[in-house]
Amino acid sequence: MTQTTTSEKQIFTIPEDWVVVGLGFLIIILALVGLVLPVPAFGWQNGTELIDKVLSVNNLLKIIYQFLLVLVVALMGALLLRKPIKTYLYVFPAIYILSVLALILAGNKQVKALNLEAVIFSLSIGLLIGNVFKLPEWFRAALTTELFVKIGLVLLGTTVIFSDILKAGLLGLVQALVVVISVWYFAFWLCKKLKVDE
Repeated sequence: MTQTTTSEKQIFTIPEDWVVVGLGFLIIILALVGLVLPVPAFGWQNGTELIDKVLSVNNLLKIIYQFLLVLVVALMGALLLRKPIKTYLYVFPAIYILSVLALILAGNKQVKALNLEAVIFSLSIGLLIGNVFKLPEWFRAALTTELFVKIGLVLLGTTVIFSDILKAGLLGLVQALVVVISVWYFAFWLCKKLKVDE
């Protein structure tokens, strides 16, 4: 017979998927009530445009406003998932700055002509840092990329307008269903072959 002590009692935690849904809906509700932040400009053609347009005080303020909003969402996610807040306060600004750097690099006109997206630069910067520098374990533990990807998917779902679904008709819905299922199955099969963790 085993006895349970108070230290062994499980603390109620919210699953990550529900935290993501809640945070995603919070962002949607804030947008619906009128909290829409100005979008910073990242496009530039030469050094003068880079300084006058992208690195201008007005544009940097827009970037800071977005940083503060995403930081609040990240901290709320950390609280709900019972993760240490202190590490988020160190890690998140560094990741955000690197993301802005990737967006600035991808905003160059010549780079856009090559169809190189910010994702490629983010991946390259991440690979460079991860392979050149030894990141502390607490830093790696605070990188909750999956959380932000899931929030992004919830927000992406809001771009599908119901009227567009009705315009597509039954054939469009069937086509969308086939595409989603086949892409999911292929990704699942590939992950199993590559022995990717759950």
